Amino acid sequence: MMRRETVLIVYQYPRILLGMKKERFGKGKYNGFGGKVEKGESLEESVIREAQEEAGIIIINPERFGEILFQFENSEPDHLVNFFRATEFNGTPRESDEMRPKWFHINKIPYNKMWEDDKYWLPLLLENQKFRGKFYFNNEFKIVKYELNKVNKLE
Repeated sequence: MMRRETVLIVYQYPRILLGMKKERFGKGKYNGFGGKVEKGESLEESVIREAQEEAGIIIINPERFGEILFQFENSEPDHLVNFFRATEFNGTPRESDEMRPKWFHINKIPYNKMWEDDKYWLPLLLENQKFRGKFYFNNEFKIVKYELNKVNKLE
């Protein structure tokens, strides 16, 4: 079984908006906003809905920057994640049941409180570089191996 998901990074140079995950998978880690793509929903619709649910903001013109397949040695299903970046939104970021938003300067991104893979793909997204890859995690959610490639465009 594979889960289709989206992740959004709000980037307003020189800062990014991340959310502290408060429950379920990824609890206690900073991440972008996103989640499972609902049936009948496009990737763009999913990322807009998730940002509104998790941070109370309405994203304007999200741009798709990457696609990564995450695989796990344990019973966690594979996650095919599409990464988006947005520079504009309406509303004020607010805490939800699932996430606590916080702005970070791009030189102070809390990689030590994020998923281990973020330090590989997030700099590419911030540098305006599209990417595609695969990450394999062991039972302790540590990276066993990965491949990450810069691409000119995503199909």
